[in-house]
Amino acid sequence: MSRTIKQALILGALLPFGLAANAQDAGFVQLTYGSIDATNGFSDRDYIGLNSRFVLNSGTAILMDITKQDREEKVTSISLGAEFSAGSGSLRFVVDHSNSDLGTAPDWKYALGYRYNAGASTIYDFELSRSNYEGDIESTSLRGEVVKYFPEMANGSYFVTQLSAAIVDNSGSADMGYDVAAVATLVTPSGLNIGAELGFGQIAYDLAPLAPVNNDYTAFKPFVSYRFSEKAEVILRGEFVDTDLYDLEGASIGLKLGL
Repeated sequence: MSRTIKQALILGALLPFGLAANAQDAGFVQLTYGSIDATNGFSDRDYIGLNSRFVLNSGTAILMDITKQDREEKVTSISLGAEFSAGSGSLRFVVDHSNSDLGTAPDWKYALGYRYNAGASTIYDFELSRSNYEGDIESTSLRGEVVKYFPEMANGSYFVTQLSAAIVDNSGSADMGYDVAAVATLVTPSGLNIGAELGFGQIAYDLAPLAPVNNDYTAFKPFVSYRFSEKAEVILRGEFVDTDLYDLEGASIGLKLGL
């Protein structure tokens, strides 16, 4: 299997939902279902997502996400974007809209990102986004990420690592939010891939202009995936998040098909 195909398949398991994360060289469609239990009186969370990338030619692709969540409110989000070759990487534009009335998802979100391919083994990705929520609340986010592919071992296996960080500046009185995450994955020639994500940060947002929420968290998300072929992969992921206000435990299953 070529390195390009392996990158496209494994990054579906490595990276979380989102158009930025799923902007890769190959086209795909991924369907994911997840269920998460919350403590301390907070709503449990069920979600289903359809994430896709349609390649028009070697330098242009259409990106689309549709996600439905059942939590404090039932929310449907739709993201549409486009990616174009630019220099040694690709430039993308994304617009996201949801029907959220409680601010669990942005009413509108606009993002501009750039993915830089630094040779065959390293990818850098940057994104600037602006989100608008119900109640005249806004936030600006800056995210950076690096993915590193390590040389193959004697048995054909190799490691992939990912390091990402983001900051979120809110328009209200909440503190600046931030996220830091590290992922390591062992990719095997048999098609079985095993990895885990460790993360920490502060979830900061405003329920209203004068009602800030600042919630520190740590997260552990193990996952395993299996490639049935060059165009088919099933992904299982666990989620264990400890925050100051509540704890989350759950899992998701996804099926990714290459196009």
